[in-house]
Amino acid sequence: MCASALRQMGIKQVLFGCENDRFGGCGSVLGVNSQLPHPTHSSYAATSGYMREEAILILRRFYITENSNAPMPKSKANRVLKTEIKPAALKP
Repeated sequence: MCASALRQMGIKQVLFGCENDRFGGCGSVLGVNSQLPHPTHSSYAATSGYMREEAILILRRFYITENSNAPMPKSKANRVLKTEIKPAALKP
């Protein structure tokens, strides 16, 4: 969704921290930007890995906290913040 919105806005370049191996639309699961043709919106240059470790830790912290605005929050009491980060896989 974000990858498509950026494309429709006419963004020319995107630098992002880490790919999402489960839902990523900017090349990790689906290449919404680069692999799907669009009749009016051109693709943009997308580069992953910008401050990768910091981005992963920010997302991990976000996902282990409770959302006070959620109607039925799930207990996250047993979740632990993982601080070890695997090296990025090299792409061909």
